[in-house]
Amino acid sequence: MATNLNDVLENYDFTDSIVTEVQWADNLIDLTVVVDYYWDIQDGHDTTRLLKIIFKNCIKADFQTSTELLLTPDEVNKESLFTIVLFKELTENLDKQKHVGIFTTDYSKPWLSVVCSDVMLKE
Repeated sequence: MATNLNDVLENYDFTDSIVTEVQWADNLIDLTVVVDYYWDIQDGHDTTRLLKIIFKNCIKADFQTSTELLLTPDEVNKESLFTIVLFKELTENLDKQKHVGIFTTDYSKPWLSVVCSDVMLKE
């Protein structure tokens, strides 16, 4: 679907998509984030697709859950907590590495910040 970060950024909008799964690949250096891709419904399809955002050859992955949530885990709407509000490149030219952020509840701090060699997208 997309073979590099530029393809992903130019052709896909993850706003309002929901993170459904996060896992390390068997090689332990590729991180996969599965999202329920909302924009299929906007484009007239009956259902959404699950898309895999694959961060290749990760050298850093940092998760930040908001500490300002005043609700107990049982009270939190997990879909809201993991709904993407922004997906963007954070820093350019890190010695050919890509620094990418997925933002969910906060536009100023990414829920996930990844430094990797590239980003791919698969269905």
